[in-house]
Amino acid sequence: MFEIIQKGGVLMYPIIALSVISLAVFLERLFTLRKNNFVPSTFMEKLYIYLEKKDFEDAKNLCELQKNPMSEIAYEILNNLDLPVTRLMELAEETGRFQASKLERFLPTLQTIGNIAPLLGLLGTVLGMIKTFIVISEQGVGNAQALAGGISEALLTTAAGLSVAIPTVLFYHIVRHRSEKLTLEMEKATAKVINLIFKEG
Repeated sequence: MFEIIQKGGVLMYPIIALSVISLAVFLERLFTLRKNNFVPSTFMEKLYIYLEKKDFEDAKNLCELQKNPMSEIAYEILNNLDLPVTRLMELAEETGRFQASKLERFLPTLQTIGNIAPLLGLLGTVLGMIKTFIVISEQGVGNAQALAGGISEALLTTAAGLSVAIPTVLFYHIVRHRSEKLTLEMEKATAKVINLIFKEG
């Protein structure tokens, strides 16, 4: 493996670094973007019970004890019940947007890696071909071994760049899909909280 990296030239090292970052970000997002971290079922069940009873103080206390995006959204709503309904809806939407932004953390990183990795591979290809033409200009085409060094560098960096870019683009879409799904779950939960607050008892 180390021999292949050496043959690929100096650009293999940033490509490898990007692959490590990409995998680390993907695993971190998989661990973080779970429904129970954003819309915990146990917390939501207790909150809904308090709201059905119109027990807003206990509901607020429950939200204060919990640390998750839905508890913060619900707390903001419960803490501003004196506002007009339209303004309260706007506040819920603003708080929801802020919490949803946490879901998109590191998405730009994956997108950037997916774009940069093949470009680094292409740059390696160009550098490898330049080396090949330098060898041809100095030694002619008779030295096959010298020519092979530049060509192999060109091909290896291209392959490495694509090998990082392709899974990274896949990672990006998996994370984005999970993020959008959780955003929808949060929107549904927020709507239910508001409906229970204003539901006629």
